[in-house]
Amino acid sequence: MDNNSIFDDESPRLIDILLDPNSTQPIVLMDENGRQISFEQVAVIPKTIDGKKELFVILKPLDELDGIADDEAVVFSVAYDDEDDDVKLNAETREEISHAVFDEYYEMLAEQRKRAGK
Repeated sequence: MDNNSIFDDESPRLIDILLDPNSTQPIVLMDENGRQISFEQVAVIPKTIDGKKELFVILKPLDELDGIADDEAVVFSVAYDDEDDDVKLNAETREEISHAVFDEYYEMLAEQRKRAGK
């Protein structure tokens, strides 16, 4: 899945939407067939992989996707695109990385609950 430019020049950049903690705007990506698919942003997770800092996002599909249940989300790696001066999202295919990103997310949730006294 790719986020080829489907917005006009007045639309916010994808990175701005992803990093805005108050954004409720759906993330719209294009699949390999050119179909637009909307996602709800769940989390942005920075993680060091093999000594390299990487950024990942967890997105929940708002549209039906084959092989993904209604209560499931997908991990995407974030890559900077010099050509568009923005980022591209690529579905994370390394299972161990996806699990590590979800583990980090669950740890963040547990810490937030702990701080909230729940």
